[in-house]
Amino acid sequence: MSTLSLVIPMVGAAAGVVAATAGVVGSVHAIRQSRLSRAATPSAPPGPPPPLPAPSAAPSASAGGQPGDDRDVFVAYARDDETWARGLAVRLEAAGFTVWLDAWDVGEGDLFVGRVEAGIRGARNALMIVGARTPDEPVTREEYAALMTRSIERGLRFIPVVHGDGELPEFLAARRCVDFRAPAPFEERFDVLVRALRGQRPARV
Repeated sequence: MSTLSLVIPMVGAAAGVVAATAGVVGSVHAIRQSRLSRAATPSAPPGPPPPLPAPSAAPSASAGGQPGDDRDVFVAYARDDETWARGLAVRLEAAGFTVWLDAWDVGEGDLFVGRVEAGIRGARNALMIVGARTPDEPVTREEYAALMTRSIERGLRFIPVVHGDGELPEFLAARRCVDFRAPAPFEERFDVLVRALRGQRPARV
């Protein structure tokens, strides 16, 4: 075999290796360019976080009281008159007034004096129900003193309400009362009370 015949196959093999190497180099280059291109392209910024739920509005409260102490009418009464007081409060609410009544608004564990004070501060009007035992009950007399002070200093409308065997005591005699004692018809006297709470003059009959 001649030297030329050996050289030609070797040259062909070398050319194949070169071509294969060039293909690998080209593939590597293409991969590098692709990675560089991705790195250079900024990724889209993340979207904003979901909004937080809005905080619930806190219910308003009178200074030193609990939420909801502002009422149209504060009702003071002696323990013996509780049933009558509850009935009157129900009728007042049916007439459109909001009523503060300790039987409804002082709960278990509440400080009684603090709740009553808050009810008086938040009231726009006040009633003192006068029954047979009203002058004898110390708590009622203290409520009277607080309501009278509020009336003088803050203009609270303060109305005595007499019923049953009650007699208007001396400490309330200076104020015109609404008298529910017999024989006055209840509905007639209730209408007088509603007009007074609304700041209206008595009806002319």
